[in-house]
Amino acid sequence: MVIREELVASAAQFLQDPSVASSSIENKISFLRAKNLTQEEIDKALARAAPSSANPPYPVQSYSQPYPPYAWQQPPPPQVPARDWRDWFIMATVISGVGYGLYALGKRYVYPLVAPPTPERLEQDKKSIEEQFERAFALVEQLARDTEALKKAEQQRTERLDTAMSDLERTMADLKTMNRRREDDAQRIRDEVQALKDAIPKAMSSQKDLTDSRLSEINGELGSLKALVTQRISSTPAADKSDEGGTGASAGKSTARSGGGGGRRAGLNSATKASIPAWQLAAAAAAGSNAESNTSAEGEDRGQQREGE
Repeated sequence: MVIREELVASAAQFLQDPSVASSSIENKISFLRAKNLTQEEIDKALARAAPSSANPPYPVQSYSQPYPPYAWQQPPPPQVPARDWRDWFIMATVISGVGYGLYALGKRYVYPLVAPPTPERLEQDKKSIEEQFERAFALVEQLARDTEALKKAEQQRTERLDTAMSDLERTMADLKTMNRRREDDAQRIRDEVQALKDAIPKAMSSQKDLTDSRLSEINGELGSLKALVTQRISSTPAADKSDEGGTGASAGKSTARSGGGGGRRAGLNSATKASIPAWQLAAAAAAGSNAESNTSAEGEDRGQQREGE
């Protein structure tokens, strides 16, 4: 195994130190083993330090336990310097300052947390808790009032909404009823117009038939009137001939007769010019008034039917 000369030299120098030379060989060996030196290195270091140190009264024990080699070994710590009164004073001052600081921090921050509360503190905490409870109760009451107000407002809004919905439903029902009624009226008007359309040709045909019958009656009456006039005209010359064939009439009478004959001719001529007699005109006027009264009665009946519907 390779012997590390630098470690052996440092170990020999350490063993030659007066404070170390007075210690026992066991302590030296244990210290060197603690520094990871092998048994050969320890023996060699002891051999190098032997001339300057006292011969050991007993031979060095050899240990067969091997140690693993290391590439680098830490050098032994330097010797602790001696301390005088100034070092102790500085250390005492620092320790006292740190202790006082810890004491102040503990008294200011830690002690209030772990110390039992005083009666004044308990009373203060009680008052603060009561104030917090009062504020909480006030908030709860305010919340209850707000909730009640919101509930009332919501109820009123619901009632208004229900009223509006009922009004809307009523209005919709009225509109539907009016629409149905309007449709019924329109249907009735269409039916009446259709009935009028169907009745107008019938009325015109009936009026035409009535007019034709009236005209035929008038023609018949005119024929009969013409026959009467013709008979009267034919009877008048026969009467004149019978008067002329008499025993002899005076000139005044003949003049009177001629005057009477002229009057009859004038009357016959006037009668011939009159085409429609007065009684026929009265009958036609009565028929026209009856037709107008029938038309007005039908109009009144239709108006009453519309009002009833």
